Amino acid sequence: MSYRANLSHDGYIYTKQGGLAQGLRTYGVILPETKIRDAAAGKVWDVIVVGAGYTGLIAARDLVKAGKKTLLLEARDRIGGRTWSAEVDGTTYEMGGTWVSHVHGRLFTEMQRYGLQDAVQMTRTDDGGCAYFTLDTGSGSRKLSLEEAGAMTQRAWKLFMNIDGLDGRLLCPLPYSSLGNQRVSFEQIQAVDQISCRDRIDQIKDELSADELALLESLVPHMCAGTVEDVGYLEMLRAQALQGFTPETFEEVWTLYKIREGQSALARKIFDDAVRLGLQYSFRTPIKSIIDRHGVVTLDTTTNKTFRARRVVNTIPLSVLHTIHFDPPLSPLRQEAMRIGHLNHLTKVHAEVEGDLRGLRGCTWPGDLLYIYGDGFCAGEKSTRITSFAGDNRGKLDPLKEPERLETALQRFHPMKIKKMLFHDWLSDPYSQAGPAWYRTGFLTKYLAELQKRHGNVLMANADWAMGWRAFIEGAMEQGGLAADTVMNELGIQGANPASDPERDARL
Repeated sequence: MSYRANLSHDGYIYTKQGGLAQGLRTYGVILPETKIRDAAAGKVWDVIVVGAGYTGLIAARDLVKAGKKTLLLEARDRIGGRTWSAEVDGTTYEMGGTWVSHVHGRLFTEMQRYGLQDAVQMTRTDDGGCAYFTLDTGSGSRKLSLEEAGAMTQRAWKLFMNIDGLDGRLLCPLPYSSLGNQRVSFEQIQAVDQISCRDRIDQIKDELSADELALLESLVPHMCAGTVEDVGYLEMLRAQALQGFTPETFEEVWTLYKIREGQSALARKIFDDAVRLGLQYSFRTPIKSIIDRHGVVTLDTTTNKTFRARRVVNTIPLSVLHTIHFDPPLSPLRQEAMRIGHLNHLTKVHAEVEGDLRGLRGCTWPGDLLYIYGDGFCAGEKSTRITSFAGDNRGKLDPLKEPERLETALQRFHPMKIKKMLFHDWLSDPYSQAGPAWYRTGFLTKYLAELQKRHGNVLMANADWAMGWRAFIEGAMEQGGLAADTVMNELGIQGANPASDPERDARL
């Protein structure tokens, strides 16, 4: 691969010697940052795509490939949105969305398209150093074998998920149709959506050991960065259904395989393909307002530029939508959903540590960091890349103000000599203000359908309200592909052998 990692404004690196420094190198930075050939005043594009995350990249690529005059506008200095990889001292670090799976059909199709289907590596190294699971809960700290920890987690999770006697198959048989389908009515789904994860844990707590209870109470915030009191149980049922109704596939689907060269390598291939086909773009171009009048959508930017299009694909996340002025205004129900928001306010931290800790995994609950994964050797194979996650740390730990506390949190899992730590603070990032969306109790059945609706000539597309793998790369690609198809159907695509048109034939 010939990509060069350029310095982005995004990301932070911390060392004891140098303190906290902003900006990491990534393949995702695009130079030059603007490429607009058709800049005539008053030009009306076929489509403007707002946002260069995976949703926007897929939509832009598909639209320009279909011959639509397409402009991509991105607020950041890079592609990828909430999924990007940094390159530091020869080692790749995934700063947001990371893992891939054969279960994710749209994602794997894109990997095949660009020759990356076999370019994967495993997060877990079975024969790596410290191949055990540290369990540090209210009942004390001890080391378990990976097999013991896996069996304990699976038993607790199966009890948690088996609310209908069939591991969720009765209540969530078709997770892409979560608002009701031929097997489960909307009313049945709505009733489940009123149950919190705490409610469900209370139903089974007498069957759980103290450690199994701790694992459940930590796994929920690990998955979605919300507390068991807030997270809707339906969210967990959907996750269970999407991965095959069993916890046995959790690691293979969620936390095992990743692209060897990083997610930014795949994003860059999609972007470069679109540019080759004619996509024009402008980075560092935040949107200020979206005005839909008389069949033309006008976008004003914070950089005092104005763009117009017949259709807009808006991929701005749920947590950021409130920063954009819409005219006509968004519906009251959508605005209500925006005010309430979703639950994912996570902290994800990487560290380079000396020696071989590739097999290390663990859980500390409660704690500043909940879960840890040994994530392979760093460049040179003398140090290990560690990946760790916290839940909702708002008001508890601000990594920008107290990065040294991250070191203390990591030491709870295993004594380690930390060389550096890296993270992207998604909460302070003005273009994310949160992680990917996980819903609180009652949110899905009240707001999902509204969030998925278009707003006039503005199509709303984001993984935050995906039909299937919401909060995943797969969900982002789903939304981008669907939005592009809608635009193509409306603006017209003439195939290679169109059906006979009598009026046209007469003119010929």
